[in-house]
Amino acid sequence: MERGDLADQLFENYGGYRENLIKASLIHHDDIKNILSDLGKSALFKVEEIGRSVEGREIFSITFGTGKTDILAWSQMHGDEPTATAALFDLLKFFSACDSFDPLRKELLSKLKFHFIPMLNPDGARLFQRENAFNIDINRDALRLESNESKLLWNYAEKADPEFCFNLHDQNSYYTSGRSGKHSTISLLAPPSDHLKSINYAREKSMQVILKIEEALKKFIPGGIARYSDDHEPRSFGDNFIKNGRSSILIESGYFKSDPDKEFVRKLNFISLITAFVSIAGRDFEKINYTEYFNIPENQEMLFDLLLRNLILKMNGSEFKIDIGINRKKKYDPATKKFFYSSTIQEVGDLSFHSGIEEYNFENHIIISSGKIAADEPADLVLTGREKVVIKNGFIIKD
Repeated sequence: MERGDLADQLFENYGGYRENLIKASLIHHDDIKNILSDLGKSALFKVEEIGRSVEGREIFSITFGTGKTDILAWSQMHGDEPTATAALFDLLKFFSACDSFDPLRKELLSKLKFHFIPMLNPDGARLFQRENAFNIDINRDALRLESNESKLLWNYAEKADPEFCFNLHDQNSYYTSGRSGKHSTISLLAPPSDHLKSINYAREKSMQVILKIEEALKKFIPGGIARYSDDHEPRSFGDNFIKNGRSSILIESGYFKSDPDKEFVRKLNFISLITAFVSIAGRDFEKINYTEYFNIPENQEMLFDLLLRNLILKMNGSEFKIDIGINRKKKYDPATKKFFYSSTIQEVGDLSFHSGIEEYNFENHIIISSGKIAADEPADLVLTGREKVVIKNGFIIKD
């Protein structure tokens, strides 16, 4: 297999490595425990409980490979960001397979030593919330290390001393790649170690590997790759790992149209990580001019879930032409184990420079004030014009 074809080959063969026991949209702690129980029987993987969450749930590491270069990857430090957790288990299935990729596996396993920590925040995952059990954002606790999970990650990194760290997250659907109007499906970041955004050797290497990832992905999501904001966050793990000389790469799984459960984005994570691992094993990233990293368009928050254009608002005897941007938040009810949506009118006014994942031109429609679908069922907006239109939870309902 030619290395130039690697991303295409991974894309075509991904179905054979997808871990079908979990979905990218929602992963429970018990789901990964069941998989890890079987994985621990393999001679390839070492599965260990490395600590407990605030509420006492086990947190695991999976180590494999015999190489001299250590790589640490962790996912779901924010409990409502499960996409990369699924991708890590896809990678474990890839490394345990036997097929035409065997020479590649042999090379990676002989040159690299992997440390995966899937679901760093199992308490947050149970509630499908960003924070841990006592509402601390783990990625803002790298200095104080107050939470169990923060201490665990920091201590593990100190012990393993990885050259490269992969910090795996999800981002919401409101980001575009630059001002293109195209949603950023994957955002990448080499975090800075200070407010001056200095570039030390660790950050330079992160930028170079990111450029290898971008090169592999752009054929699948042209215009859909962005550079995450590099404002320094002194409390975050990535910034502090870079400061301590450990290259850190943030991968944010964003939005892709017609992929509400992020299964396609999960696949892109899988390709991203293998691409990075191959580059690190062969050290070919060192040939890249790291300054090209700044040519990746920066994330811009320019999207709404729903954008209503050219509405008429009547007030105090006057008429106003307005656009309305609505965002809907996906929420999880642990009691029923079901998702639901809650929508918010995010902005009103001239939104002509913004885009919507869904857009409607409601010229000649007037906003009316009843706000009811039925007598006892409130709506977010009711519009009247050639036809009556109701907006509820960010969805269009036409009477």
